[in-house]
Amino acid sequence: MHANAGEAQMSQQYTDPMEMVARERRRDRTVRRVSVAAWTATFAAVAVFASIIVIRMIHMAQLAAVGVVRRDELWRSAMPLVAVLGVLSLLVAVLATVAVFLRLRTASLVEIQLRLAALEAIVAGERGDRA
Repeated sequence: MHANAGEAQMSQQYTDPMEMVARERRRDRTVRRVSVAAWTATFAAVAVFASIIVIRMIHMAQLAAVGVVRRDELWRSAMPLVAVLGVLSLLVAVLATVAVFLRLRTASLVEIQLRLAALEAIVAGERGDRA
């Protein structure tokens, strides 16, 4: 009895392929909005961090100009920014690559779903013609 109820629920859930596509589009929009918000926050944090490092470098340059610290301290003060930007660039490259592969797979799955829906409509039309 539970198997029939599960099959009925599954058939109701997948009867309208256009509804499935619409649901996927809504899900994609939500993920895209969250992604944009996350990247905006990330770049804002990097901008704040970069401004702190630049202020620190300016201060070190002023100290190096009067001989309080050596000139190489100026470059050492820039290394945290270089490291953060390097890691962020790597992260963006990896995520962009993964996103491309996922998008290609999603596009092909949607295409398969649409083709199956069209085939189902053709079969349903043939059944209607016979009756």
